[in-house]
Amino acid sequence: MPFSNASSRIRLFAASLFLTLPIVTARAQEEVAEPPRLAWQAGPLTAPIGSSLAEIELPEGYVFLGKEDTAKLLELMKNPVSGEELATLAPASDKASWLVFFEWDPSGWVDDSEKDDLDADALLKSLQEGNRRGNEERKSRGWPTLEIVGWQEKPHYDEATNNLTWAIDAKSEGHQVFNRMVKLLGRRGVMTVTIVSDPNELADASAATDALLTGYHFKTGSTYAEYLPGKDQIANYGLGALVAGGVGAAALKSGLLAKFWKYLVIGALGVAGGVKRLITGRKHIADPPTTV
Repeated sequence: MPFSNASSRIRLFAASLFLTLPIVTARAQEEVAEPPRLAWQAGPLTAPIGSSLAEIELPEGYVFLGKEDTAKLLELMKNPVSGEELATLAPASDKASWLVFFEWDPSGWVDDSEKDDLDADALLKSLQEGNRRGNEERKSRGWPTLEIVGWQEKPHYDEATNNLTWAIDAKSEGHQVFNRMVKLLGRRGVMTVTIVSDPNELADASAATDALLTGYHFKTGSTYAEYLPGKDQIANYGLGALVAGGVGAAALKSGLLAKFWKYLVIGALGVAGGVKRLITGRKHIADPPTTV
């Protein structure tokens, strides 16, 4: 198991790393003055996303957080929390540091008739405007802002799976960060899947997430195909608005701690191998993963 007890090794190296990495250590200690205790669960397991909404088959090599701990993690990474965040997935390997967030918007069934009429240029401008509103919230909290530079992957819709996907090229505090989003359309709303990654990991993170999503499904009664015309609520927007605003703008994530989140949150578990996991010199950041 990758989650062997590594607390003694962490304590052994922490002092020496504090001397060699004073700037990073000082910043990490400032960012996490009161470290949250997060109940990571290790795959393989069937992970619930929402109490009775959806679930995903999580294989070995990945870890999972539920709703409350996902909110704690987002606060740690200095991202506004809407209350609709349901879950977090992450690779357990020390060679990967990307994250996947799941957020639910119960806005109703989304008509996908715009699938062939998505204007990428116009949507980008609208998304940038929506992000400016998100930056006002970040500024009010004293957090770094996020700048949307352009498309890394233009919006495209898969009619077979009812998934809308795109990727944003963004910057925060001078660091380039990519958000890749997949909108999973359901009977009563939309599940937003957001990948937060740095440039070097985006391709691997996207491929791994797409593979993971083959194990995702809405539970019976909540699938897109089960929509009942005339009875179920219809969302007051289409596919374009999913990209340009609303849940699209709200789902953007800052990459403030993209390179260090695992060392801050999972490092004490022994998930990440080698010296890198000890950068912060901290321990007891999170609870050991729950045995399932």
